[in-house]
Amino acid sequence: MSRLLFAPTSAAILAVAFTTACGSSSSPGGGVTSPSAGAPLALKIVGAVNSRIVVGDTAQFTAMATMGNGAAVNVTNQAAWSTSDPAIFAVAAGGRVTALKEGSADIRAAYQGVSDKDYTTAQPFLLFTAYGTVTAAPPDFGGLAGARVDITPSPSPNLFTTTNASGDYSFPPLKGGVYTITVSRDGFHPQTKTITATRDIRTDFPLQLVPPTGATARCKDKSWSFATDRATACARNSGVSYWACPGLFCGS
Repeated sequence: MSRLLFAPTSAAILAVAFTTACGSSSSPGGGVTSPSAGAPLALKIVGAVNSRIVVGDTAQFTAMATMGNGAAVNVTNQAAWSTSDPAIFAVAAGGRVTALKEGSADIRAAYQGVSDKDYTTAQPFLLFTAYGTVTAAPPDFGGLAGARVDITPSPSPNLFTTTNASGDYSFPPLKGGVYTITVSRDGFHPQTKTITATRDIRTDFPLQLVPPTGATARCKDKSWSFATDRATACARNSGVSYWACPGLFCGS
């Protein structure tokens, strides 16, 4: 009688063990991949910004595989990385690419039979000046003194400057690349612009005034309109210079 009870119990244990071993498999990234994921169909490299790296800098590249079931999987650490010209780029495991000297070459990644490449340029280490003028938006036009101008990413923590009496600003020489400049001043709406420094670059900022409560438009004679229909806004004040934000017609 005890044998009849023992046999099914052993079989059940074996069945559970088999199910645990075969029911799922680990993905290259350490997660669990469904058996229906299938082999990768394509590979896509996400490279350096604008496909450019300054000589001496290192950029992180990413490899994304499209699996048979349509899922996108990050295989950066599992892919085999290389370059068409090792004299220009040094390529390390995990997609880290260092520019050694000026020139251009392919950065390549391969994973389970699929591959991709990104034509990348190693650009010289050059310094550029970012400068400009902050003014009150028309109809005011005048330069705004004391406006704060921030730039990111900054070569040093919290790099910012303040406009002079004429509203002018400039930053210390910057390495070539993509930067975001934000200007702010009390009584005005802040403004942000993105620049690509491949040469000395001028970026001006016309800031709009924060309107009084209920205003809908700034008129060309520097007055404010409180009209609730667009046709009559600033009709007797030389026309609309810009719609007030926040306001009834903001964004129009």
